[in-house]
Amino acid sequence: MADQRCGNSEQIGIKTFGGLAFFYNNSPLTIIWESQKARILFCYLLISYDQWLHRDKLIEMLWPGCDPISGAKNFKTTLSRLRKSFTGPRSINPIITLGEAIRLDFSIFSADSSQFKYYAQTGIKMLARGDISAARKYLEAAQDLSAGVFLPEEPFDHLICAERTELERLHGSVLISLEKVYHLEGNKDAVEAISLLKAVHATNHAS
Repeated sequence: MADQRCGNSEQIGIKTFGGLAFFYNNSPLTIIWESQKARILFCYLLISYDQWLHRDKLIEMLWPGCDPISGAKNFKTTLSRLRKSFTGPRSINPIITLGEAIRLDFSIFSADSSQFKYYAQTGIKMLARGDISAARKYLEAAQDLSAGVFLPEEPFDHLICAERTELERLHGSVLISLEKVYHLEGNKDAVEAISLLKAVHATNHAS
C-alpha cells in the first residue's frame, strides 16, 4: 500500500488540490465526464480512498431520500456513465466491484490527497518518536503537495466540504510540526518562513 501511496510512473495521477485534474507521464489527461453525477460519484470514491462503499450508501449520498427503485436505477446509470467517462485514448475501468460494494482501483490511480495524508500522518508520527530527519522528509513532502484548496470547484457539497475541512486541519498540523522540526534543528530562517505560512493558513481558514 505504501508503494501505491507514493505513486507509480505507470499510474494516472489525480490532482485534487487546486482543482480536479488528471495526468499520465506528467502530461495532462482530459476526462470528458458523461454527467455531473458521474463526476461527483468519482469524487466520493476518491474521498473514501481504498475503502469499499456499499451501493445503498452511495445512493443515499448522491440522492438523499430517494426511493429504493429510483435510487437503484439512477445509480446503475451513473456508474455506467462514470465508466464511460474513462473510455478515452487510455481506456480504463476505474472501478472495482465486490458484490454490491465498489471502490476506485488504486492500482490505476495515484491521488495527491491520499499521498498528502500518508506523508503528513507519517511525518507527525516520526516527530513524536524523535526521528527529526525522517519527520522533516515526510512533512516537507506533505507541504509540497498541499498547494491549493481541495476540489474548489465543489464549494457546497457537504461531503466534499467535510473532507476539505479535514485536509485543512491536517495541513495546519503539518505546519506546526514543521516549525517544531526547524526549531529543533536550529534553522532560524526556516522557522521564520514556516511561521509566516502558519499565519496565512490561519487567516485563510478562520471560521
